[in-house]
Amino acid sequence: MKRILVMVLVVMLGLGAYQMYSNQDIETPVTEDQQNGDDQKKDPTPEAPAENDAFKIESPRPNEMVSREFLFKGKARVFEASFQYELKDGENVIESDFLMASEGAPAWGDFEKTISVPESVSDQLVLKVFVESAKDGSEINIIEIPLKVE
Repeated sequence: MKRILVMVLVVMLGLGAYQMYSNQDIETPVTEDQQNGDDQKKDPTPEAPAENDAFKIESPRPNEMVSREFLFKGKARVFEASFQYELKDGENVIESDFLMASEGAPAWGDFEKTISVPESVSDQLVLKVFVESAKDGSEINIIEIPLKVE
């Protein structure tokens, strides 16, 4: 009986010590940049890839700085592996085309296309990716990716 009581006491003390330790604030070392007041990140982490039920866009990422020629790459899970994209400058469509993924739904198929941006457009563009509905021709599964051009 004493053994059980001692074991229960040891377990309770261990749990209490663990709870006290886990609630303490752990000090993190101060970097040289933080000491100098420059705690902004020098290279911001890119935004997460744009995705929905039909698309996983690997490149470009939202708000990414792209050159006048950039790689549009990702995965699509669309009927008959076919979908569309538009590159837009405001309301003006600069480029529009159909693309084919390597496989149709329900599988995820890969796609890749190099897109060229004309010199005459602004430095703020939107890459719109979508599927045209077989039912009524409307755009579905739309992803709009804002881009900044170098």
